[in-house]
Amino acid sequence: MEAAKNKEEPKKTKELLPESFQLGAFLDAYYNYNNNLPKGTERKYTTQAVRNDEFNVNLAYIDAKVEESKYRGRLALQYGTSVNTNYANEPMKDTGSNQLGVRNLQEAYVGFKVAPKTWIDGGIYFGHIGFESWISHLNWNYTRAFALDYVPYYTAGVRVSHQFSDKFSMQFHIMNGWQNITENNRDKSFGLQWKYKFTSSLALTVNQFAGNEAPDNERKQLRLYNNTILEWHALEWLSFAGSFDAGAQKAKESLLYEPWLHEWDSAIPVYRDAEAKAYRHWYHGTLWLSFKWDPAYRLSLRVERFYDPKQVLVATGTRNGFMSNGYTATLDLLSWDPAMIRLEYNYRRSADAVFDYRNAQFSKKEDFFVVAFSMKL
Repeated sequence: MEAAKNKEEPKKTKELLPESFQLGAFLDAYYNYNNNLPKGTERKYTTQAVRNDEFNVNLAYIDAKVEESKYRGRLALQYGTSVNTNYANEPMKDTGSNQLGVRNLQEAYVGFKVAPKTWIDGGIYFGHIGFESWISHLNWNYTRAFALDYVPYYTAGVRVSHQFSDKFSMQFHIMNGWQNITENNRDKSFGLQWKYKFTSSLALTVNQFAGNEAPDNERKQLRLYNNTILEWHALEWLSFAGSFDAGAQKAKESLLYEPWLHEWDSAIPVYRDAEAKAYRHWYHGTLWLSFKWDPAYRLSLRVERFYDPKQVLVATGTRNGFMSNGYTATLDLLSWDPAMIRLEYNYRRSADAVFDYRNAQFSKKEDFFVVAFSMKL
């Protein structure tokens, strides 16, 4: 009887894929009409909806991910105009650095659970700074705030995540640098994230960065950055968010006035190049407001201010640098979930004429209208 029973039992086979394995895809197509009617085909100071008067793909990707009790990972391949713009500054100095292929690799990381509430992930993954995501479908507005286009969307390194309690969590990052997969110097950068949930609808997140952002042929230029986000879902149909960012970077050089050197040797100039002690600063603040008064509609508003007079992040070559305000309104049509249609108007104004204008001129203002179609599976 026992032998007959064992004979009836089917043989167990090892599963090739874990139960949590998932395949996904995303497509974000758009048309942007720029009221400045610029002669050029691309907008400056952004990575999103960059092409003027043209139908194109902002971002498309396919991905495979797994989330098991002891390990996790994600591999995503991407394409689009935002990809080409966002990865344009990847260093191209070495033949073995994967520089020709990294722009098409959105994420490629694997993680291990090393303690009951602690994970270690390594590889290429999304940056930890900022309220808005690289994936437009997840954001209240279609385009990104200045603050998001000038912090890392992606990073390469190691991330340690720990959940101290249901309310408090932390991340620690060791990275190649400020949004670069291929290294530009011999130093590593560090990042922190602190997140505290006061309630299920109110959360505070603090993101920080520290690292040298100068190439090896220049003096070290330490960059320090802090990003603070407060998010409040006040009602089921009403949400608020605010972000304030402050950055500082050590100046590249300082000119010391030493006329006695010139008197001693006329070939020596009166000003001598020396290592700078001063830091250059920049700031930006952003407010978001989102109404979802009906399951089929959502209206989101954004107001922002970007202040970079020393041109640390944004080089304009103008007197006041990049000192700009932005005002955005986005209407989302949600009836086709998981797809949506997005209509957005964006007005930006700067202290100097930095935006492209018709007939190869420049203007202090830029305003444009975007229609976008997106779907996330």
